Amino acid sequence: MCGYYCIVSSEKIDLDTSIKSLDLISHRGPDSQKYFLNDQRSIFMGFNRLSILDLRSEADQPMIDEESQRIIIFNGEIYNHNEVRKFLIEKNYTFKTTSDTEVLLKAYDFWKEGLLERLEGMFSFVIYDPIKNNIFFARDRAGEKPLFYLHNKKSFYICSEIKPIYKDSGKKDLSIDGLNHFFENGFTSKDISMIDDIKKLKPGHQAMLNINTLKLDIRRYWNLEKKIIKPLKNIKKQNNYYIDKLELLLGNAVKKQLIADVPVGMMLSGGVDSSLIVATASKYFNQLNTFTVTFPDLQKYDESKHAQLIAKHFNTNHVELNADNVEPEILYKLVKHYDEPMVDSSMIPTYLLSKEIRKHCKVALGGDGADELFGGYSHYNRYNFLAKIQKFIPYPLRNSIVKSVLNLLPKNIRGRKTLELFGKRLNKLEFNNANLFDYKKRGKLFKDNALLKKTILEKKIISTDLVRSATFEDYNNYLSEDILVKVDRASMACSLEVRSPFLDSEITKFAFHEVPSYLKVYKNQRKILPKMLAKKILPKKFDYKRKQGFGFPVNELFRSGKWHDFLEDKINSDQNYFLDKRYCNQLLSRQAKGDNIGESLFAIAFFLVWCEAYVNQR
Repeated sequence: MCGYYCIVSSEKIDLDTSIKSLDLISHRGPDSQKYFLNDQRSIFMGFNRLSILDLRSEADQPMIDEESQRIIIFNGEIYNHNEVRKFLIEKNYTFKTTSDTEVLLKAYDFWKEGLLERLEGMFSFVIYDPIKNNIFFARDRAGEKPLFYLHNKKSFYICSEIKPIYKDSGKKDLSIDGLNHFFENGFTSKDISMIDDIKKLKPGHQAMLNINTLKLDIRRYWNLEKKIIKPLKNIKKQNNYYIDKLELLLGNAVKKQLIADVPVGMMLSGGVDSSLIVATASKYFNQLNTFTVTFPDLQKYDESKHAQLIAKHFNTNHVELNADNVEPEILYKLVKHYDEPMVDSSMIPTYLLSKEIRKHCKVALGGDGADELFGGYSHYNRYNFLAKIQKFIPYPLRNSIVKSVLNLLPKNIRGRKTLELFGKRLNKLEFNNANLFDYKKRGKLFKDNALLKKTILEKKIISTDLVRSATFEDYNNYLSEDILVKVDRASMACSLEVRSPFLDSEITKFAFHEVPSYLKVYKNQRKILPKMLAKKILPKKFDYKRKQGFGFPVNELFRSGKWHDFLEDKINSDQNYFLDKRYCNQLLSRQAKGDNIGESLFAIAFFLVWCEAYVNQR
């Protein structure tokens, strides 16, 4: 787990400048820093290492393969590297280290681009081939590890974070597309960022750069839709089949992800997902280290008693972090590490917990991915309910009635979102559960209408099964662009590696290609299959009705006090160049009077702090 920076330039690269830029992401790998610069000073590959496997200097990067002369920089972990190594040894390859980095180099030599199909893990990597004069780079299936790039006429930049590219390329213009995606969806979509021309390689994609021409060829190697489009087969199997298979696959994933040459911990929120990970891991470790965040003064957000139940049952070394008194100035730290704004206030407890875990461990396992794979969000129940009752009222009549009723109802009334959906055609619905600033609201939010633009996400109905379509959309967008970004930046800011066993490719394929929707969502139930497994292996007193991760009380904090005053100052600052102050103050006033638009206010707060660091000039 590390951070890398690669430059390909038609002009001579300044080494000192490049190293200073690499220093900007030293938090991703504080154990060692090394670089490669070719004789022509046209290729720079810099690396900051967080040592997890094979802690010796021989496993440092950039790593050079003496036979092929290829050079690799790699961020992530290949969980099946031992199996791949064994196969390659049988093909007469020899190894000098026990690292997964060397396995990647040899695997590329044997399979070329086909190696991606053989890898199980989270990764983004760059391989430079000086003989063919090209660069191959790729990103893992779900998007656990980041990869940013910038492509212009003279240079090509690739990096684990935006900061080095931002510094060296001179690109500092706000992306209009990124801005609109952020305020509507809570994140920038797929291949764009908040800085113009700096892009992301999409999850499950690979790319080849011809260094002579700087021509870039991007291709997709991971495609779940092919089977999701088709109806499920053999769904009449007994429930025990699905429970037993999930237990087996989760056991395999956890066992592989526990492998490390450094201490490993567990993120334990007290919910079903993280509790399943702890229960499974306890089969392989006698005494695990578990960590949770507590909010003693806000019982609604305090999951400590549920985490304590799991910790006690499985006899873990349990550590609790009190997060009651979090100052709003923490946003400055988060902006520094996130590089671009995103709307997920749970980044705060995730960051604080990562900081605490790092005092004890270098690696932690978490439960991310289960909600998207197995139907854990409440909007899935809403879609199912609406689909059933819509059958009885024709669309034109339904749409007309809903529009009339919405005009009479208060904007913040509970259930308004459900009513809006009732008036739409669900089979043509573009899923959007962020509920932040739609096109009309952004017209009020932005000071300049030139910033306003309609957004298009890769949101589409891909199956006649509404639950399959909705969960896949969340896997494809919300998981990769929110959840995994939040965890990567928060954990790597603290030099901590977080692994997600639920995102093992076999579990992902099982969830989308085998598990029927009635074992995900049914009536008012959701995440049914994981709960069935939980009833088998978790303590009997465990509460299955809760849906709680590492939440943060933004609604309460923005009503009054330090967080309210902090945001008010930011809104009315002379440095607020982009947002309409009157409209923002109205929203803050509504919150103080009892509205629950805390995440929308968090979006404004994070954006304004981010602008001070990145695009504070107009």
